[in-house]
Amino acid sequence: PIIIGNEVIGHISLEKDEDFNKSDIKAIKRFAEYCGLAIHRIEYEEKLIRHQKRLRILNKVLKASKTDNLEDFLKTILDIMIDKLKFESGIVTFNGKTIYKRGSIIPEKDIIEHVIIKRRGKNRIVMIPLKFQDNMEGVIEAHSSKKVPRMAFIRLFANEINEAISRIIMQKNLQESLHEKEVLLREVHHRVKNNLQVISSLLSLQAKYCGNEEVKNIIADSQARIKSLALVHEKLYRTENIAHISSREYLESLSMDIINFQAPRPIKIRLEIDIDDIPLEMDKCIPLGLITNELVRNSLKHAFPEGEGIITVNFKRQGDKCKLEISDNGKGLPKDFDIERLSSLGLQLVLGLVRQLDGQLMIESDGGTLFSIEFPL
Repeated sequence: PIIIGNEVIGHISLEKDEDFNKSDIKAIKRFAEYCGLAIHRIEYEEKLIRHQKRLRILNKVLKASKTDNLEDFLKTILDIMIDKLKFESGIVTFNGKTIYKRGSIIPEKDIIEHVIIKRRGKNRIVMIPLKFQDNMEGVIEAHSSKKVPRMAFIRLFANEINEAISRIIMQKNLQESLHEKEVLLREVHHRVKNNLQVISSLLSLQAKYCGNEEVKNIIADSQARIKSLALVHEKLYRTENIAHISSREYLESLSMDIINFQAPRPIKIRLEIDIDDIPLEMDKCIPLGLITNELVRNSLKHAFPEGEGIITVNFKRQGDKCKLEISDNGKGLPKDFDIERLSSLGLQLVLGLVRQLDGQLMIESDGGTLFSIEFPL
């Protein structure tokens, strides 16, 4: 007998004119053992080759599932079945419509719940149900006139397909949900901006009925702060990436608006800007905009008694930190200037905003005034 393990898989039959002696029998037994070992090795190698082939096919399914287009994925699956699993024709239906078809085929009319392999004449038919959250959504039907893969592999193949379908559909649903939330968030920013502009307009109307210049100045300061906040929300709902704002676009717009709308006429104040394009989150942008508003307006108010000069706004990235520098070539600060002791709301606001940014403030006054703020990103 030819034995593999404890299983008899065949026999060797020999004929001889005379009786077999012990030596002959021993040699034949050893030969049978070698045959068993050789057959076992061949079967093992064939099994290994089949497993490697199946793994490569399953890997192709995994790669195909990285798309976000379900129809493209299902087309690729049918191509794999025909090109790699040697089916001759096939059809994919999903959500009641034919997605893809290759070769000549008569689609099944019956809705199936489980993978099946059946015969139709000489043809073997494999049908794989396509499911999402236990609901039947479609079917892949493939035909072959030759031997098809074993049921165990087809079931594994079908499981991979349905897991991929779930991933693709859930990813698409998530993207649609995120898009809806983004649209809503843009609308929120748009409405906040509009409401802030309404508040600014109301303050402007109120100022017209006020005869007190000090109160008018306070209202004007409040309007400027509100406009800097409104500009943040305007940039957010207009930008492609709603989570970040371009520092260059925001600070340039803000600084130029202050000069264009608040500098005395005729405008003799020149604005010089050197700003890196750094994506900033809203919690950095708002304090940064308010600081810029206060310091540029402070220079406009106090630095140029003759109404002529230069204001410079620089914003640079330095490693994991940013530095904002706002300077002018005006008359400079008083010798006894101490920002900690000032009663000015604007500069006290600057001090508080610098702390909010976990930043450091340095002030120089030599041939003008320089405010330098460094803070971590």
